[in-house]
Amino acid sequence: MNREYYQDTAFNSKKRYLLSPQNNEKNLLKKVLKSGSRKLPFSNPTSEISTRVDTENKPGLIERLRKTKPNLEPFWGHQELVIERPNHWFQAYYLLSVLGKSAIWLFLPIFTLVCTLYAVVENGSFIENFILVFLPFFQWLFLPAGLIWLQAILMDRGYWTPTWIMTSKKVFTLNRKTGMVTLYKSNGKVRYSHPIVEFDCVLVSIPSQQGLMNYNLMLAHRYNGSMHGIPLSTLTTPNESVSEYYRIWNMILCYMDISQPLPDCLILEESRHLDPVTAEYDKKVGRNPRYWRDMSEEEYKTSLEVIRQRQQGKPETGPELNIFAGAI
Repeated sequence: MNREYYQDTAFNSKKRYLLSPQNNEKNLLKKVLKSGSRKLPFSNPTSEISTRVDTENKPGLIERLRKTKPNLEPFWGHQELVIERPNHWFQAYYLLSVLGKSAIWLFLPIFTLVCTLYAVVENGSFIENFILVFLPFFQWLFLPAGLIWLQAILMDRGYWTPTWIMTSKKVFTLNRKTGMVTLYKSNGKVRYSHPIVEFDCVLVSIPSQQGLMNYNLMLAHRYNGSMHGIPLSTLTTPNESVSEYYRIWNMILCYMDISQPLPDCLILEESRHLDPVTAEYDKKVGRNPRYWRDMSEEEYKTSLEVIRQRQQGKPETGPELNIFAGAI
């Protein structure tokens, strides 16, 4: 292992830890555990990935982004996982693009039909009657809606992205090289930063009004008394199965554990060679460095489905690791 590359605070499941299980009397962990939520233990991570993390990425999309934006940093790399919150402009723009799509796909055909019927029944030239009613609405409503929707499509594919739209602020970061977990305030300043071994992973369960159970996965710091947690649920779509949240936690542990190679998934593939432990592992096993990226979208979808089927009935995490007993 390259000891010069990783810092002393980096998490290593083979290292002896002498931590106290006692937490602050008033903190987030005590609050959520009283509500019936469960604490997920540290474990020796397995190589299993969560197929529900980063579902928006496809091999073709990553390749297009590399061509159009070669300097764009992915949100998850060999050193750091960075979760950001888009600015208010992006949220408003996204809403406008959805409305623009609805206007083109739903209302434009209906409005065209109404204009056609009006032109047929009204006296005078059909074309003049049609243009008289259709053109003002098309010019001031449907054309702007179509342009906004088109720009959103191009932005999604990695083209024509205005800088003012994509500015964002960090929510939290997980750093493999340092082992640090950092939470940020809404103004972008650091709220706190601690080694991952000082956090407990909690699956928070909250019943909905319909009687169904909603879940959220978070990290709660064990000692500092903060009521602010790390929202790991932002890594995936809402309300996954309980087993999937365990796999997400296993994947996070695998990522942060410098005794293990990086999780073998699409988003991390292009930076695997930059992590010393992962590069050594990949060379040893002869891993294809473009295993995921050379897949077609259909092959990628099929591969994820095969993984999901294989995971059925298998443990979501490895053997429990007692970091309080100084286990090796």
